[in-house]
Amino acid sequence: MEVTRLSLRDFRNYQHLDLPLSPEITLLYGPNAAGKTSVLEALFYLATTRSPRVGADRELVRWEAEAEAGVPPFARVLAEIHRLTGRMRLEVIVQRRTDEEGQLTNTASKLVRIDRRPARALDLVGQLRVVLFTPADLVLVDGPPAERRRYLDITLSQLDPHYVRTLAHYQKIVQQRNSLLRAWRERRRSPRAVDDELGYWDQEMTAAAGYLLAERLRAVGELNALVGPLFQAISGGTIPLSIDYLPSLRLHEARDAGSLAHRLLQELRNNRRDELARGQTLLGPHRDDLSFTVGPVNLGRYGSRGQQRSVALTLKLGEAALMRQRAGDAPVLLLDDMLSELDAQHRAHLLEAVSVPGQQTLLTATDLADFRPEFLAKITRLRVEEGRIY
Repeated sequence: MEVTRLSLRDFRNYQHLDLPLSPEITLLYGPNAAGKTSVLEALFYLATTRSPRVGADRELVRWEAEAEAGVPPFARVLAEIHRLTGRMRLEVIVQRRTDEEGQLTNTASKLVRIDRRPARALDLVGQLRVVLFTPADLVLVDGPPAERRRYLDITLSQLDPHYVRTLAHYQKIVQQRNSLLRAWRERRRSPRAVDDELGYWDQEMTAAAGYLLAERLRAVGELNALVGPLFQAISGGTIPLSIDYLPSLRLHEARDAGSLAHRLLQELRNNRRDELARGQTLLGPHRDDLSFTVGPVNLGRYGSRGQQRSVALTLKLGEAALMRQRAGDAPVLLLDDMLSELDAQHRAHLLEAVSVPGQQTLLTATDLADFRPEFLAKITRLRVEEGRIY
């Protein structure tokens, strides 16, 4: 899989950009705040319909963008991609909304097109598969469990349309179930009514959760076979990395979707009093976690910053390898400032790890000094300055 052309209009600090891309390695270099990361962000947004940097879509629209012929300011991200199944054109338009008086609000609408035809945002996920690494990804290792769940969910959502839809359905069920639990705790609903409704939502929740759990467990098993040697290559060590899935309930021998759903249903009933007292759903995929160990050492708790950075990079390269293994087609690898804080030896190991034949990779850096001349000689280099690429 590769992106052959990326076009931006009023996206972040780009007024206009029309960028043909190499099918191999491209290095975007230039000063901070020049627009390097925004190129990676645009591709990630097309792949997932979410920005890795901001929570509100309106922030993607260039600050200086102006309304035209009564149409509020908007940002457009468009890419032409080449997959094993053929060529495809993906487009997202983010438009600022106005109130009844025509004043801009703090909200935005999103229009998605696939091959020029309108589509739902969920339909866009997985059409372009990408793996993004940023310096902020250290939170994958030492941050809250939600970051590690998000890592798995982004990976599996790009590989499996049913997963992303099941995940969205599950999240809505958990919200509804939590509302019921809070209503009982605050005495706004009778115990009988709440118990009757919880029985229904328990069935809906566990059916979705069983599938999510089964797919996560399968993915972690496959990742473990991939990340061990990758970690050794990046870190230069001899002990492989191991990933453990930490469920919020005892699974016993359950591994398929049906038996996992049954186990969760049993545990929900056993924990009913506790959940009613707390007013929230205490068990399920939304409470699970991952741990990362090298030998006996849990690197999330006891690893050095350098070790944790190596783990984060390994997880991203493992994600790319898993996508390539499952789909038979490599995702686009997006690596933002990946060499910062690494010594020369680790830089060499990492650059060797990302130099995979048939892998389209976009890197960013502030200058070229961190790269060996022989590496620079075989890649495409693009200078980025003030929202322009040369």
